[in-house]
Amino acid sequence: MDYNKRLYFERRIRKKVGSAIRDYAMIGPSDRVIVAMSGGKDSIVLLRVLTALRKAAPLAFDLVPVHIRTGFEDGFERIAFWSREELGLEVMEVETNIARIIEEVADPEKSACAFCSRLRRGYLYGVAQAIGASSIALGHHMDDIIETFFLRCFYTGQIGAMAPSRVSNDGKNRVIRPLAYCPDDLVDAFFRCLEIEPAINACPLRVDSKRKMMRAYIADLQRDIPRVKYSVFASLSNIDMKSMCLKG
Repeated sequence: MDYNKRLYFERRIRKKVGSAIRDYAMIGPSDRVIVAMSGGKDSIVLLRVLTALRKAAPLAFDLVPVHIRTGFEDGFERIAFWSREELGLEVMEVETNIARIIEEVADPEKSACAFCSRLRRGYLYGVAQAIGASSIALGHHMDDIIETFFLRCFYTGQIGAMAPSRVSNDGKNRVIRPLAYCPDDLVDAFFRCLEIEPAINACPLRVDSKRKMMRAYIADLQRDIPRVKYSVFASLSNIDMKSMCLKG
């Protein structure tokens, strides 16, 4: 691997993550931050960047990588080994019955991704309460946030997305998304520099076809409007409330 190439992408992504953390006050002194580790490229990059930032940050905070075992993953052992050997962080692995629940209650003709996500989030909340974590860091990046915005507009008739930092509905847990300023292509470019294979999601059910369609739609828009992702993302914090169709 070209060292200069890796350094280039690492500097870019660290700058964006650092800006997101600062802009949304994601991490404070003495915080204990859970890093949700699925074993996919996004969670791997997130843990790698947060580890590097912790070493350089003027404030001290703890990182606790946590893997919620769904029963569908394959190859997470190498991710745990990489975290331990490369980053000096032991991954906390939580056994669950998520695979059995999904196989019993999910409709095989529909995507179970959202349902699985809610189940995993519930386990993460439990771990956060048990260890006294101040926040849970998820690996959603700019593309995920934009796709969610369009999905909610088109399919639910609601303006909304994924907040870079928010408190859960029960008020007990805080979720942060430090990769919020990072487009998928930057995350992917840096991930390829790390030279590690991601874990495989071997879920037998259908993938989220609506999200896949939205991803293709945004890619088409980007051919005509190269900076469309940045414009859409910026609009989510630049709302002209006077022009909205709000009822009195």
